[in-house]
Amino acid sequence: MKKRELSVVVIALFACMAAREVFATTTIAIEDSSPAKTITLFENTTILGENGQSIGIIAPQTVTILDKSQRRVGHGEGYLVPIYLISTWLGNAWIIPNNALLGNQKSVDTRLEIFGVESLYSDPGLTKPTGMQLAPQTVKVKAKWDSRYLIETLNGERWISPRYTALFEVSEVRQEVQLKSTTKLFRSPDGMETGANLSPQSVMVNEVWRDWCRIDSWLGPVWIELKIAE
Repeated sequence: MKKRELSVVVIALFACMAAREVFATTTIAIEDSSPAKTITLFENTTILGENGQSIGIIAPQTVTILDKSQRRVGHGEGYLVPIYLISTWLGNAWIIPNNALLGNQKSVDTRLEIFGVESLYSDPGLTKPTGMQLAPQTVKVKAKWDSRYLIETLNGERWISPRYTALFEVSEVRQEVQLKSTTKLFRSPDGMETGANLSPQSVMVNEVWRDWCRIDSWLGPVWIELKIAE
């Protein structure tokens, strides 16, 4: 296998306890069932030897995954986190990134409904905050990378990683449906009820997400659980 040239910053050995602290803050999510071949590091990442001790630092870049395992970290019984074997100038070594994503971003053409105020970033690594925030609304998504989305804003394309409820792949529709029974109104499909109901009547659906429909009401935009036949 050809070795990639890695842009690196070499540092002295860290203490074992410092390495454990790195372990305790790691969260990496795998989006696809098929194994990812690469992982993109968005921040300096500690390189670990077989004994778990730090042997250096690798700069932000995309690297090939040679193998994957798990390691238990944290206090007490701790918890399992993924650990990745990559090729470095020190030979094959392990990393447990704090800020990294597997694979590559995927182009999409869909909509995302956000329910909280979200921060905007200039990069998928969320290392370059713009200082701007986005109020709850529906936005157009241009690309997706795990739980991070490239969206269109008035100031151009920006990245967000929703901290609050967000619905991916919301479809914009314009369809009248008949409610056949009393129907609860929700602020969002995550179960936040308004305490209000609609009696049987015809309503105009503006957006659909799974079995949920967004309509306009005297309370403003609300959601009802209703499967629309295709």
